[in-house]
Amino acid sequence: MSLDGIAIHALADELQQRLVGGRIDKIQQPDPSTILLSIRQPGHNDKLLLSCNAQTARIGITTAAKTNPAQPPLFCMVLRKHLEGSKIVEIRQTGWERIIHIVCEGYDELGEKATRILIGEFMGKHSNLILINPQTNTILDSARRLGIEMSQYRQVLPGLTYITPPPQEKHSLFELTQEQLISFFLEAPASQSLKKILLNTIAGIGPQTAAELIYRSGLNPDDRVDFLGQYDYDRIWQQLLWLRHLLEQKAYQPTLVEDGKKAVAFAPFPLQQLEQLEQTRLDSMSQLVELFIGRKEQSNLLAQRSGDLERIINREMERCEKKLALQLDKVQEGEDAEHFKIWGELLTANLYQIKQGAEAQVVNYYDPDQQLITIPMQANLTPNENAQKYFKKYAKAKAGAQQSIVQAEHTQDELNYLDSIKNSLRNAQTPDDLQDVRLELEGSGYVKARLTKQNKKNKKEPVFKPLVLHYGDIEILVGKNNVQNDYVTTRLARNNDVWFHAKDIPGSHVIIRNHQEQRELTTDVLDFAAHLAAYFSKSRYSALVPVDYTLKRHVHKPNGAKPGRVIYENQKTIYITPDEEAIQQILQQGGKSLD
Repeated sequence: MSLDGIAIHALADELQQRLVGGRIDKIQQPDPSTILLSIRQPGHNDKLLLSCNAQTARIGITTAAKTNPAQPPLFCMVLRKHLEGSKIVEIRQTGWERIIHIVCEGYDELGEKATRILIGEFMGKHSNLILINPQTNTILDSARRLGIEMSQYRQVLPGLTYITPPPQEKHSLFELTQEQLISFFLEAPASQSLKKILLNTIAGIGPQTAAELIYRSGLNPDDRVDFLGQYDYDRIWQQLLWLRHLLEQKAYQPTLVEDGKKAVAFAPFPLQQLEQLEQTRLDSMSQLVELFIGRKEQSNLLAQRSGDLERIINREMERCEKKLALQLDKVQEGEDAEHFKIWGELLTANLYQIKQGAEAQVVNYYDPDQQLITIPMQANLTPNENAQKYFKKYAKAKAGAQQSIVQAEHTQDELNYLDSIKNSLRNAQTPDDLQDVRLELEGSGYVKARLTKQNKKNKKEPVFKPLVLHYGDIEILVGKNNVQNDYVTTRLARNNDVWFHAKDIPGSHVIIRNHQEQRELTTDVLDFAAHLAAYFSKSRYSALVPVDYTLKRHVHKPNGAKPGRVIYENQKTIYITPDEEAIQQILQQGGKSLD
């Protein structure tokens, strides 16, 4: 669900109490829709996150770290000019709308006191962050600029007058009377549901809150109004009074609702309509919003970035496949050119009896039956010149085929390499994993390199470290991508360590660190490492995946080989059927044997 006016009200109360009096010490804009304000106060410092992302618009105190671009965006520089060093004097909600004003007092470039207001509009696809000068009600800048072609109601551009979003014709919960409530129900269409009537009538109430109020009244939120009587109206009114009292007393109970490990809802109070699911009481609304919307944002961001990288890899693989098809056609042409050589030899052997013309009929000495064949010729050339022409066509086709065989091998190697990167992408579970995949694509020239701090790191080491698990006191390393595979195999592993890899398919290098030379590894630990190698391979969902293992001393990386490429010998093979559920439990618990 998105934030409704009730949740925004609870957030505004919390931020007003926590942040007013603090000074804005630092301003960052990690992406086009997100602003981070570092706020310094005696005794504690906080980071306030404001996001106008269409799917994850929100405001709240955060502890999450964000990666910043090499150059700050224009809106970030405008905010720094007007807000850095200023003091937060008020945080308020506009009516019951999903809009928050952060009022800041500071000094302008002339050293005179100046007030600025940072407005957060958290309304789905219409969300925005806008900085205004309240003295003139002029827009200084915004995260999303809206011209006349995007909105007929209002434009959001620097220098224009700020116009609030169109207000909704709804009634304040604090001004509503029971008689008015009953009249709204009686005047509503008979087919309209009870929750829809509350949603259309009371300001600040979203679909989830409306359904919760009806449920707490002992009614079905989807029931129609024509089934209600006076007793039902009284029960609905009592729940509205309960909500009003909660808001007046600021007695919020931030609650996260989860179905298994999936967060499904949140609210400033327990949700009785979802009482069959696990509900967790949190310390603050900011923490609640960060856990629910922040987790959703992380998931969306991971899916978006993963999709972008997958499209790049698929595009390059498609290019290689087309190139490989052309090269194999050239190879086939070379194989089919054998008849040119035969024609040339037959023409040469029969020069004494062939006359110049469009064709020649000769005995095919290469045919066991010695049958006559017709050889096409160019009439303007002598038989000898036609023979030499066929020899040249044969030589050219064979030379082209030999060259195409070498090129096809290189193209196939590139396809296999791209397939290994695609497998790394499948194994990526965090933005850090995706960053390593992107850096590998940049290093191979498939995408243009971004100017980031990671680019300055040693190219031989991954930016983010490989997976480390433990089987008892035995440490096991798993490379999640090609760069990490090189790192664990060539930099971390020692000669007596045991190396695992799924046979003949893209996958992770898995290392059992066995520094004690005389130590005998049990079958259980070997199976455990083999399960990891099979799971983190292209054949994750296959049965009886062959996994090779050998001592690290028998694994070598050829000079000039692409990341993750090695050759090995003296291997043994284990056949493993990966158990995804068991592997996930292992990853969460840090490693244990499979039953």
